[in-house]
Amino acid sequence: MNIFTFVVAVLLWITVAWRAAKVWRKGQDRSLWWAFFGLAVMMTLRMPPGRALDQWTGVTDLSYLLKHLIGGVLASAALLAFLRKVSGASDEPRTKRRRIMFACATALAISILFFAKLQPYETLSIFADPVARYVFLAYTLLFLGYLTASLLGGMRVCWRWGRNSSGPALSWGLRTIGAGLAAGVAYAVVRATTITTRMHGDGLFPGAVDDYISTALLMAALVLIIAGSSLPMLSLLHSWWTKRHAILRLRPLWRDLTQVTPAVRLHAPRGAVTEHLNPLNVHDRLYRRGVEIRDAALALNNYASPALRERAQQHAEARGLFGTQAAIAAEACWLAAARHAKLRGAAPGSSVEHRPAGGGRDLKSEISALIQLSDAYHSDLVRDFTDSEDRLMEPPA
Repeated sequence: MNIFTFVVAVLLWITVAWRAAKVWRKGQDRSLWWAFFGLAVMMTLRMPPGRALDQWTGVTDLSYLLKHLIGGVLASAALLAFLRKVSGASDEPRTKRRRIMFACATALAISILFFAKLQPYETLSIFADPVARYVFLAYTLLFLGYLTASLLGGMRVCWRWGRNSSGPALSWGLRTIGAGLAAGVAYAVVRATTITTRMHGDGLFPGAVDDYISTALLMAALVLIIAGSSLPMLSLLHSWWTKRHAILRLRPLWRDLTQVTPAVRLHAPRGAVTEHLNPLNVHDRLYRRGVEIRDAALALNNYASPALRERAQQHAEARGLFGTQAAIAAEACWLAAARHAKLRGAAPGSSVEHRPAGGGRDLKSEISALIQLSDAYHSDLVRDFTDSEDRLMEPPA
């Protein structure tokens, strides 16, 4: 389990560092950060740094107490607070104060028991002292009782609000965290049973089997909690990637149309490499790109006569298209022809009402329609139409 413990500890510290900039710099809710910080400290103290801390301070098994205070009491209280907030569960001030007082009382009680009777014994040597081992049992049951109560409260929140959450990522995230909390409850039950049976015997299972089982349950709980809390962030990452891909996919259409209508651009155009490497403000950039494409189409509207639009519609239908597909292809045809006309220096004609072939009331449907327009604009169908229109515009020999 040593390698697995190290891997889980590294994952926890990565999560702590990743969330630190977001929650501390932007002033967001910090309860989940404290939960992961406590779990990361707990896993670190299970390894050689814990023994080094005991030797440096001269307090026997101090790391054992700190694991429970930081990784048990603090982390579970912070995780429960986060779950209640993210799920939308009501949290009255009196209920919140009761939770805080319960956590503080547990931390104070196990600290008193630890320093009053469990010093200077090593953990394994406590069982040789009849009084110390029962104090140790009280310490363990008190801590595990608090841990079980907190985890059960978190499980109720996860399973109740996981079915009624606003999106699938949050729903599955809460359910995965709930499964992790269930593994934590199983860990607490196995651990409490093991310590109790060791008072008058060899433990729940022969040898160190019970220790392996409890450690495996603890690791499973931590992995599931990490995975569940990361699912909503993965959804945000997917949204970011989709919008960034749409920005790059619309760039050729945006470049062609705004090249002849530069007044619609809010900012000077950037190079393709710069745009590929820029990961910031993808939502605002995508929104602005869609606006500028529509504004450019509106500016080119006067260069597309009703006769040109009719020829574009007939050209699209002659290729076997109909309905919305034919309308989008026809719009792409007359946009390309109007662009060529403006480049030739043609005079604009009378104003014609411009109705986009596709679009929607939200950004997602609007970008989907623009991507369809871009695909049509760069198709052979549009190139054939513009070639035929260019031949019509050629002066007679």
